[in-house]
Amino acid sequence: MGITTAYANDPFQPVGTSITTGNISFKKSMASISNNPASASYFMQGESGLVMNILPPIGAGYEVGKIDSLIDELNELVDILENDNLTAQNALDAKDRFEPFLELASKDGLLKAAGHAGIPFFPLFYFNSEMGTFTLNAKINGSLRSTVIDDTIDIVGFNDSFKIITSAALYVKSAGLTQLSAGYSRPVWKRDEGVLHAGATLNINRLSLSKNLISFAGLEDGNDIADAIEDDYENNEQSSTNLSLDVGVLWVDTNYSLGLSVKDINQPEYEYKNLVSDCSQEQGISVDNCLVAQDAIAQGRISGQETFVANSQATLEASTWLGDSTKWLLHTSIDLNDNNDPIGDIYQWASVSASAQFNNWFIPQLRIGYSQNLAGTELGYYSLGVTLLKRAQLDVRWSSDSVEVDGSSIPRSAFFSLSIQSQF
Repeated sequence: MGITTAYANDPFQPVGTSITTGNISFKKSMASISNNPASASYFMQGESGLVMNILPPIGAGYEVGKIDSLIDELNELVDILENDNLTAQNALDAKDRFEPFLELASKDGLLKAAGHAGIPFFPLFYFNSEMGTFTLNAKINGSLRSTVIDDTIDIVGFNDSFKIITSAALYVKSAGLTQLSAGYSRPVWKRDEGVLHAGATLNINRLSLSKNLISFAGLEDGNDIADAIEDDYENNEQSSTNLSLDVGVLWVDTNYSLGLSVKDINQPEYEYKNLVSDCSQEQGISVDNCLVAQDAIAQGRISGQETFVANSQATLEASTWLGDSTKWLLHTSIDLNDNNDPIGDIYQWASVSASAQFNNWFIPQLRIGYSQNLAGTELGYYSLGVTLLKRAQLDVRWSSDSVEVDGSSIPRSAFFSLSIQSQF
């Protein structure tokens, strides 16, 4: 049985203004309460009663490996695998071309996509001067990761015709999270102008996990890779519900703040469905997928049974600001340990950013930043954010590395997030 650490909040894709500012407690962003449970108390300073949002962040992102036109090459391989009437020379050319490609794709071939969406009117804040700040939040996110399992290519002859065969496959893992959170925070200590806020958040996580192998040789006529992933997804999906606990503290002084948060203190576990059962019970392409999976498991290349453990991760944050009518701010945050996202990639974010708040209704805030994944791919990202009409917040992030797709150079990874924040 394989055991892999995971983080139910998906560190692959940041949310809201965190795309630019990093995992800080940002008073201008309600969504930042997901970064540090103590930030809700800070956010509600000067407020009273019930506060709710309009449209929380929605967004998406992708990451690809260090190999050009991966999906185009794989689809072309599938077309050749379907051809039973190759000449001997065509079969040899295909073997010479695609065997090195599959080996390279198994090392550097990656296609990953993710999306997130908050539920309208969340988060909800309720402040009572004696009892403190209570919060409710609800959100969903999902991600999908595909890599290549390589294999040799053999040539089979039928009279004067030839075809190529292989057990190479696409390994697809996906995760979908529905999360409901209840938090509590309050000031716990004051000294001169400084206030120490502390908070905790209890999360109910409904995590749906799926993984499967898509046999390239088993793809049917007219059925491309994307169709096969969609068709086989539900067959291997398994959902489970668990609780997780986050805690945090935040010191806020006249012109700076310092914070520490720890996510998933109790380290809940989530189970994948067994990848392989009885292949004789499968039909169509699922038979080929099952047989290829059996071989990959026997060779130790993948795990047939897998448990995800949402390991704890600590994050340190700091911000400073100055100015009155125009306020200039600097932010930084760093994860103190690495962890895996729900589908197996490793992340440890370090971010530095600057923002400016203007006394202007049209563009009241601009943000710039740079983030680095200190683990895994170690990709670096530039980011920009803008607030428009005091309500709409748009942030984008793109990697410094690029790759060629369909003849055009694009960033290896990019994200965006949009929200309309207005409290009432």
